[in-house]
Amino acid sequence: MEYRVNNISYKYAPDGKEVLKNVSFSIEKGKVTAIVGPSGCGKSTLVEIFSGVIPKLITGGVLEGSFDMPEKTFVSVVSQTPENQLFGYGVEDAIAFGMENLGLPQEEIADRMEYVLDLLNLQYLRNRSVANLSGGQRQSVCIASVLAMNPDILIMDEPVSSLDPGGKAMVQGILRQLSVNGNTTVLVDNNLVWSAGIVDHVIGLLDGEVVFDGSRDDFFRDFELQERLGVIIPQEVEIYRELSGHFQGLELFYTVEEAGEQIGSLLGGETAGRGEPEKRSGKEQKTEQAAPVITVHNLAKTFSDGFHALIDVNANLPEGKVIAVLGQNGSGKTTFVKHLNGLYKPTEGDVRYRGGSILSKTVAQISRNIILVFQHPEHMLFEETVERELTFCARMQQVDFSAEQITEVLSRYHLEQERETFPLNLSMGQKHMLTILSVLFSSADVIILDEPTLGMDGFLVKDLEGLIRSLKEAGKTVIMISHEIPLVFRTMDEAVILNAGEKIFEGSRQELADRSDIFERIGIAMPPVVRLSHSLGLERICYTVEEFTEQILKKYAEKEGGR
Repeated sequence: MEYRVNNISYKYAPDGKEVLKNVSFSIEKGKVTAIVGPSGCGKSTLVEIFSGVIPKLITGGVLEGSFDMPEKTFVSVVSQTPENQLFGYGVEDAIAFGMENLGLPQEEIADRMEYVLDLLNLQYLRNRSVANLSGGQRQSVCIASVLAMNPDILIMDEPVSSLDPGGKAMVQGILRQLSVNGNTTVLVDNNLVWSAGIVDHVIGLLDGEVVFDGSRDDFFRDFELQERLGVIIPQEVEIYRELSGHFQGLELFYTVEEAGEQIGSLLGGETAGRGEPEKRSGKEQKTEQAAPVITVHNLAKTFSDGFHALIDVNANLPEGKVIAVLGQNGSGKTTFVKHLNGLYKPTEGDVRYRGGSILSKTVAQISRNIILVFQHPEHMLFEETVERELTFCARMQQVDFSAEQITEVLSRYHLEQERETFPLNLSMGQKHMLTILSVLFSSADVIILDEPTLGMDGFLVKDLEGLIRSLKEAGKTVIMISHEIPLVFRTMDEAVILNAGEKIFEGSRQELADRSDIFERIGIAMPPVVRLSHSLGLERICYTVEEFTEQILKKYAEKEGGR
C-alpha cells in the first residue's frame, strides 16, 4: 500500500513565489522515507500540507494537487520546535494532551502513558515540570506525546536536533520497531547522520522540485547530489566518499566497524581492530594554557521542583579559545551556560568574568561582555526585517557599525536577498544563523552558542564552522553546546564535560581524544575518525575526514613501499 503525493504546488499568496512546484512521489506503508534538501527548499511547507495545517489553519495561499490516503488515516507530526507542541504544566499533562483531545477513555490513556514513558526511558521525568526540562528532554516528551496517539503516518520534522547521541539511537531503534510493526514514518531532516541505518527511501527537494526519488544506498552513492542538496551525511560515509576515489572496490559502509574492517584490509589487516594505542602525548604539541576569561567556583543550582541541576562545578574557561560543553540531555549544560550570562542565579557558588563576580550584575550589563545565543532562534527574534535584526545587539549596546559592514555580512552568509524579509519567515536554519550573526556587531568578547546547528543544512554548518574560526581569530572566546560530536572535534580547543550536574572532565581536545572511558561513561561515541585513528594505529589522532584520508594514504604507501 502507498500514500501518494500528486502534483502538489503551493504559494503562500496568490502573487507570491511558488514554494513547491509539481511535487509527486509515493510513501510506502511500513517504510521510513526521508525528505531532504537545503534550507528553504519547501520541506516544512510539505509537512504543513501533509498534516492539514495548510490550508485549514494557514489560509490565503494557493494549493494545487493532493496528498492521497485512505479515509480516517491519522497523521501526526513531531515539530522541530517542541515548545510549540507541549501543553500543560507537567510531563504527564503534556503526554496526555493529544490523547484527551482524541477522546480516549482514561484507562486507555493511562496504559498508553506507561507504554511511551517506558519506550523512551522517561519514567524519571514523569513528575517534572516541562518548564524545567532541558531542550533534549522536551524533545523526548514531544515525541512521546505523538507516539501515544498511535498515528498511521508519523511525520517527524527534525525530530532529534536537540537529543544527545544516546537519545538519537533510542529514537532510531523505536522507528525501526515501528517499521517492523507496519507503521509509516516520514523524516523531514537534512541531517541523515542519525537515521542512515533505518531509512529505506529518500526524496530530494531543491527549489521546491523533486530532484531525487530512490533508495538510501543509491542516494549515498550520488556524491554530487549530496553536495547540491547540502545533506549532512554520516562521517563514515564521508570517509567512504573520500577513499573510494583512491581505492577501487570499496563497498559502501555506514558504521565504524564496517569502515575499520575494509580499511584495515587495505592496510594489510595488521592493525584493524587492534584497540587503542598508547597515549600519543609525544606525537602532538600541547598548546600553552591561556588565562581564563571566565572562572566558575563551586557552582550549584537547585530548581523549585527540587531537581539538582548543577552540583559543585568548578571550571576555568580560557580566553580566545573554542570551548565545548558536552554531556547527555539533562546533564546541566544549558543550566551551566545560563549562569555565565546571568539568566540564572546560582543556589551556591560564584561566576567571575576577568576576576570580577557577575552575580550582582543584570543580564543587560553582562551581555556587553558575555552573550548567549539560544538554541531556539524564535526566542531572540524581535525586529521587522533581517537587516534590523542583524543590528539589534549593536543598537541596544550603542556599538557603531557601517552600512558596508551590514552588506558584507549579509552577502557572505547568503542573506542579501532576505534583507527586507520578516525574520520569522526564514527557514529554521536561516533564523538560527541570523541570531548568531547578530552578535558579530555586539561588544561581547565571549559568545555562547547553545546547539547552534539546529535546523541547519550542510551549507549553513560549513558557514558556521567558518564563523567560529573567524571569531577565534578575532580573539573572541566561543563556548559551544552541541551534540554534533564530529563538528565539536573539528572546531574545539578545550572541553568541559558534565554528567548528572557534576563536572567529570576539563581539558584539551588532545587529552579528551585519549579518554574513551569518559565517552563510555556519558554514553556518547567519539567521532568515527577519532575512533578509527585509534583502532587502525595511525601515528596521530585525526579530527577531520581530510586528515584521516591523508593518514590512510600515507600508511598505504608505506605498506606498498615495504613490499
